[in-house]
Parts: sequence; structure tokens; C-alpha cells
Amino acid sequence: MTITTVLQLIGMPLAIYFCFYGFYWLILVLAGREKAHQKFLINRDNPEVLLILPAYRPGPIFRQVLDSVARATRHRNIRTYVLLQRADAEYQKYAQQKGFWVEAQDFDHLPGNSYQHALRFISQRIYARQNQRMINPEFVMLLDKDNLIAPDFFDHIPPRVFDQYDIIQGKRLSLSTTNAVSFFDHMAERLNDTMFRYAKQNLGCMIEISGSGALIETDLFIDTIQKLDPQAPGFDKNFMINLLDSKREVRTIFWPASTLQEEKTSQLDAHNPQRIRWFGEQYYNAIYHGSQLLRSAIRHKRWAPIDYLITLYRPPRSVQVVLVSLLAFVELGTYTWAGHWPFMFPWMLVAAGLQTVAIAIFVIKQKALLRSVRYSLRLPLLAMHNFGNAMKSIRKENQGKFIHTKHHL
Repeated sequence: MTITTVLQLIGMPLAIYFCFYGFYWLILVLAGREKAHQKFLINRDNPEVLLILPAYRPGPIFRQVLDSVARATRHRNIRTYVLLQRADAEYQKYAQQKGFWVEAQDFDHLPGNSYQHALRFISQRIYARQNQRMINPEFVMLLDKDNLIAPDFFDHIPPRVFDQYDIIQGKRLSLSTTNAVSFFDHMAERLNDTMFRYAKQNLGCMIEISGSGALIETDLFIDTIQKLDPQAPGFDKNFMINLLDSKREVRTIFWPASTLQEEKTSQLDAHNPQRIRWFGEQYYNAIYHGSQLLRSAIRHKRWAPIDYLITLYRPPRSVQVVLVSLLAFVELGTYTWAGHWPFMFPWMLVAAGLQTVAIAIFVIKQKALLRSVRYSLRLPLLAMHNFGNAMKSIRKENQGKFIHTKHHL
């Protein structure tokens, strides 16, 4: 077997893979049309809701987080449960002054994913208080320790939405984008909204649920938390897989009128561990739960599990942009030198063209073309870091653990 044959055997599947995901990216960007919501409508009625704040080593911004929760829930049938982990006593006192249900518990001494331990503990506490008839929330919503919920978050959700859907996903906005790292983090979140929320909703698929800002029907939340894979290195993607494996067809909606703000990573010392966790969630679940999604699709005769499996196997987008562009130049150079395409068809040129059109449409819609061009020279370095983060994420030592993001606020 010649070297050329070996390169073709390796390169052809890779070229088709990138071409497919370039097409996938373009289709979802085109399908991700934002529909206008009547944000001016004010709705004072909502079912009983329990906000959940599992705060691991909260920083100074946590006081603002608690203030924002108090404003958003005032005069509403909404309670707040704060679970403090390795937190200063001042935060417990401050949360109690707000009238919140506050407890402190540590899980670092337990083997496995500390965040999953916290969620299971929370589920048990909710279930116990339900049995004691102390609370009976119809929906629960997770908030991160840096999430500033908008004071009108609940004002724009009509009662019919609570009645019609099992999960209502709010929109997460950036607190600031001060440099290239935080800008690309911000753009990644907007791209997730376009591709995995607007587009999938418009195409009739289940939208992707974020780790925070989603109102989830209580029994569904508790049941799904109990099914989480303890070896999964995160939370939300394994949560999604178990939702898709549910006998009931979970009804989801993206509701961008309801917003919260969050800190975006601005330093690589925070960006890299966060991406190791994110990529670990993605590829662990793709590898170890892909068959579960396939079985669910067959058993329940649904397209959504297949759609999510395709989502999980996508490459890191920064890596895709840089690597596909580089390989397209190599492919064009090979054709110019040898007079034929290395894989009989200009796969990489087509992939590069597809993703370039998708990126152009997206950044123009986001009114971020000039900033994207300004920061574009930093993208190759970020892609190199993300490639390394993706490789580290699938190592055995990162399974069954939750890598907490370092916050600067």
C-alpha cells in the first residue's frame, strides 16, 4: 500500500466529515431566523416556581446575583433555594436576609462529579419538602453563581407558555466582551442560540437546553437528574440525552424575551478549563451515549435523538474554521501543482466555502462583522488551545468530574 493510498484512506473520511459539518452549519444558520416576541406584554401570573442556585465558592458578584433574584421574584409565586458550597459565611447571611431558603453542603469529599452530587442533593430536598407539603413547584430553574437575572424575566412569559411546554429556555447575554477571548465566548453563545435554539425550534426539533436559565417542569427535572451518568464530566448534555430518551416527548421552547446576564471568560486560564469541561461533556456523551440516542430514535420513532447525535459529533467550531481553511489552501495548492484534486473532488474547498458563507451571514446578522475581522488574527491561537482542550477532555482522568470555571467578578 503506497503512502498516497494511505493518505487518501485517512483524508477522504476527514474531508467528507468537514464538508458535511460545513453544510450542517450553513443550514442551521439559515434556519435560525429569529421570530419577534411581544416583549412589551406584562404578565403577572405564573405557576409556583422554585429558583435553584447551587453556588460553589461564589465571588463578589454573588451579592448582585442575589439582589437580581430578589427583584425578579418580588410579588410572585416564586421561591429561591440557595445551596452554598465552600462559601464565606457572609453569603449565607445575605441570602437569608433576602428570605431565601439557604443550606450549606460540601461534596468535594465524594468521588465523582461534584455538580451532579449537588443536583441530586437538591432533588432530594425538593422531593422531601413536597412530601411535607411545604412546597409544590410546577417548575424549577437553575441559575449559575454569576447569573444576573433580568428584573422582568418572568413578566414576558404568558400563562399559556407554562401550560403548553415542559421546558422554557431563557436567553443568556454577556456581561462584557473586553477582549478577543470574551468576544469569541460571547459569539459562541449567540451562535448556539442561532443554530441550536432558533433553528431547531423552527425545524420542529427539541432545542438545546443550557446549564442555566431554563424553566423545567419539576417532576421531569427530578426524574432526569436521577438518570444522569455519574461518569459524564458535566451536566447539561447528559441531561439532554436523558430527556431525549424519555418515553414522553418533551415540549421545549426558546423564549428570548426572558434574559439573564453572565460573565464571559476573558482569560485563557479560565477559558481552557471551561472548554475541557464543555468538550468533555460533548465527546464523552457522543462516544458513550450515541447508541442510547440511536435506540431512543428507533424505539420512540423520533428524529430528535438522531439530530442531537449529529450535534454532539461536530468539531470545535474554532478548530473547524482554522483547520478547514488551511486544508482548503493545501488542497488548492495540490491541484495547482499536480493537476488533479487529491480526493477526486474539492471537498475542503467546498467545506471552506460553506462555512465562510455561514459565518458571513451570522456575523452580519449579529452586527459584529467589524469586531470579528478585528479579532480574527487571534482565532488561530484560540483554535490551537481548543484543539488541545478537546484532546484533554476525553482523557480518563476528566471523566466523572466537574471542572469549575474560574470567575474574575
